[in-house]
Amino acid sequence: MKKSLGALLIAALFFIAGCGKSRSSSTTDKRFVNVAIASCVRSLDPRIGNEYPSAFVIRMLYEGLMRMGENGQLFPGMAESYEISEDQIHYTFHLRNANWSNGDKVTAYDFEYAWKKAVNPTFAKTGAFTFYAIKNVEACLQGKIDVGLVGVKALDEKTLVVELEHPAPYFLALTSCPTFMPINKRIDLEKSDWANKAGDYFTCNGPFIMDEWKKGDSLTLKRNQRYWNVGDVALPGIKILVVEDAMTQFYLFEKGKIDWFGDPLLGTIPVDILKDNSVRERIQSREAFGLFWFFVNTEVYPLSNKNLRKALAYAINRHEIAEHVLQMGERPAMGILAEGFNIQADPYFDDGNSVKAREYFNQALKELGIKKEEFPKITISISTRVASSRLNQAIQQQWHDALGIDVELDSKEWPVHFTKLSKGDFQVGEVQWVSWLYDPIYLLETFRIKSIATNMSSWEHPEYRHLLELADNEVDVGQRKELLRRAETFLMEEMPVIPICFSRVCYMKNPKLHGVYISPLKELDFRWAYFEE
Repeated sequence: MKKSLGALLIAALFFIAGCGKSRSSSTTDKRFVNVAIASCVRSLDPRIGNEYPSAFVIRMLYEGLMRMGENGQLFPGMAESYEISEDQIHYTFHLRNANWSNGDKVTAYDFEYAWKKAVNPTFAKTGAFTFYAIKNVEACLQGKIDVGLVGVKALDEKTLVVELEHPAPYFLALTSCPTFMPINKRIDLEKSDWANKAGDYFTCNGPFIMDEWKKGDSLTLKRNQRYWNVGDVALPGIKILVVEDAMTQFYLFEKGKIDWFGDPLLGTIPVDILKDNSVRERIQSREAFGLFWFFVNTEVYPLSNKNLRKALAYAINRHEIAEHVLQMGERPAMGILAEGFNIQADPYFDDGNSVKAREYFNQALKELGIKKEEFPKITISISTRVASSRLNQAIQQQWHDALGIDVELDSKEWPVHFTKLSKGDFQVGEVQWVSWLYDPIYLLETFRIKSIATNMSSWEHPEYRHLLELADNEVDVGQRKELLRRAETFLMEEMPVIPICFSRVCYMKNPKLHGVYISPLKELDFRWAYFEE
């Protein structure tokens, strides 16, 4: 017997999605929404561009089986209905009638092709690990089996069957993520670089299409007239400027040149702007399932030493950073999972405990066989954003004060910074990380094995992996949560990543702009947006 609630659930959510709007669903705006992103788009291939701002643009251009809205609500995407087997292992998706922007049909074969190519070891990019719940994906990524054995199969143009390795309560939500979005199989086989520029070969299936792409400068998206629900897309398009400087973005917002300022397109709003109380009063803020953290490269000297990593973690005064540097209600992070995940009640370590930090540091010196004066300079790799610079300058000083070590900041523009971290060309790397799921597994999964591209720490441990495997196969919610808590505890004991502060979603928007969905996962979606004069 199979669960058949999918069609009913989607129908109900679709009805809700159409309610609560002051505009008619047939109404369309004449005005483009204007936004600015803080760094260049790296790639608009959903299998590759999974970092901000690429993921933001991809969500506007493509649509997966499901689409996620505010507070994690799932809305119908390419899937008109679905069925889940009683053992929660087999998912059958029934696709709606939909077309690519060039008129081709969107088929189940497009999904099978896209997903299998994403996990092919010859292609796999940073987002490949998000497919781990699917049968044989991990073995495929490790080159142990052929990609044809991965548990994804198109039965016909409208039917996609997915077999999981284990029950995954978060799998439906995964199908709304960028890496799970389809690719036009015909186009990809015909012209593999189709996603590199606007033009006839650039095909997408979402609410907007690519009209113009001036790399490093701007992108212009227009309403996709072939989108399956184009009548419910009010905006004629989105104009996206690349403006790295936060103060310039703020000036553009104040002059009405852009309609959105702050998270997630800019990142943290700089302190200089927050000094103006009239600005603070206009900022909308909410909790986010993300955090500022340091990846620690565990394969380079001297950071391969666990006690040194713990010394660095204990030496950071997070309360001071949250209150005096970030200043938007961020909370100190003494773990990687936000309170909303409800995993751990107490912190895993003391914040700003310089005494304990020096104990770990002295132990590390003994294990490394060096004296304090022989300790090498540590370099923190950071992006050029103002907020990033100030946060890391504060930590640079805290490490010097607590441990007496020299710390250097290596600042690069975001694409260069991301590439350095991805290649392991760093010692300590600062990143603002956001979960893609309302489930703790996403953040914990990052460290399952070091071959995962997003595991920039290059750390792995069989005991940690075993805990995640036990959690994968645990159907009892309480027991699963306990296993994930133990996994996080183990991670914080090894410290391949140093949590700093849990982030918030903080932004200002044009008061006439409505229907924008922004989630605690920092997903920004203009699919339902409209202007109200």
